[in-house]
Amino acid sequence: MIRARYRQLALAQLVLFGVVADPRALMDPLLSRIDALLDDEEMVETVLGALRRRRKRSATCGRHGTPAEVVLRILVLRHIKDWTFDQLEWEVRGNIAYRAFCRIDAHSVPDAKTMIRLERVLDGPHLRAIFERIVALGIQRRASRGTRARIDTTVVEAPIRHPTDSRLLEDAVRVLSRHIRRIARGGVRLLHPPRDRKRSIQRRARAIAAILRQRGDKARRAIVRPYRELMVIARSVIRDARDALDRAKAVRKRMHQGACSPIEASIRALETFIPRASSVVRQTRARIIRGITNSKDKLISIFEPYAQILRRGKPHKPTEFGLLVKIQESDGGLVTDVGEVPGKADAPLLVPSIERHIAVFGHAPRLAATDRGFYSDEGEAALKRMGLTTAAIPKPGYRSAARIEEENRRAFRRARAWRAGGEARIAHLKHDFGMHRTRCKGPTAIFRTIHWASIANNLNVIARREPP
Repeated sequence: MIRARYRQLALAQLVLFGVVADPRALMDPLLSRIDALLDDEEMVETVLGALRRRRKRSATCGRHGTPAEVVLRILVLRHIKDWTFDQLEWEVRGNIAYRAFCRIDAHSVPDAKTMIRLERVLDGPHLRAIFERIVALGIQRRASRGTRARIDTTVVEAPIRHPTDSRLLEDAVRVLSRHIRRIARGGVRLLHPPRDRKRSIQRRARAIAAILRQRGDKARRAIVRPYRELMVIARSVIRDARDALDRAKAVRKRMHQGACSPIEASIRALETFIPRASSVVRQTRARIIRGITNSKDKLISIFEPYAQILRRGKPHKPTEFGLLVKIQESDGGLVTDVGEVPGKADAPLLVPSIERHIAVFGHAPRLAATDRGFYSDEGEAALKRMGLTTAAIPKPGYRSAARIEEENRRAFRRARAWRAGGEARIAHLKHDFGMHRTRCKGPTAIFRTIHWASIANNLNVIARREPP
């Protein structure tokens, strides 16, 4: 059963907080102001609605779960401090001020695994509603006037290791072999008994690594043989996995529902990973045998298939693996919009970003500043029609004398200098609030990471502008 708050004080709480001073007085001033911001019924109701939809009868049946107010505050605290779930449990358990902030007081602290599950529940439109509510609170409290807007994109890295063809083949064989063994242990008779191919895979992987240390045409020719052997092993495992999947589905129809539950998870896993393993074999054959190096639709992780290869021209990190996300910020440091970029181009984001700004503030910004990747003639003309005084978007490539004169105006140069502060905001989101690399897994991992980082940033921005 899900409730919004704890109903009454426990006996231990009466004893403890009757002796110790008010724990809210022990909070640092910034956390105390954030504590007041989170006393918002709309946010608590949003979390309550998400928790009540977790299971079919979560709202009315079962033992009492973690209250919605506690879930909201404990997840906000985690992202403000950029802690892991284990750190979060340890810190809240032993700190009276954090217990008071999370409204746990003398009640039991949820363990790390429980908090992981609760964060996954608070996803999608519910998390987006909390983000938009905090943006609205920032506007109400005059943290931003909406006179300026700057837009930029950055890469949030996926939780994967560096992708190579041999590693992808190794992952595919390992995962498929694991689920074939589980199906065999579940009582399904297979055409071929499960085989452990770990040593065969590792031997070929070591051979590939040794050849890659060499240089020249001889090394390029020599690497083909171990890769061919790897692909033969992978195809054999894929055939065994398809046979195991077909036999498991046939057995599932004849078995009792409770008896087939041990193999149900493996059936779903094989349905997911067999197509991905086949894609890995195809793209490895195309690159190693045929010499086709096009990476446009390349699968770089069988676990996180959404991850893309992104080359942003950074000297220290020329290639990144993850997703491109948009960060839109107004004056005062308030992040007003954040989201995944469907493609790899910045220019199509310009006009929708200003329309989003108008929807949030009720008026167009006086100034908009971006980097040269957002430039297009149509976009710049659309911004002028919207009523912007200055659209500081440097034009790439050839510039006419009139364009050079336009970009040398004082207003344009000052707007371009203000835009550079957006890099600092992105660095703040990445290094202080954990947006550089998602710790979550699954298709919505990036969405949760960027929204929680933006929520933590906005709460800090609003709290710093509140009077002491």
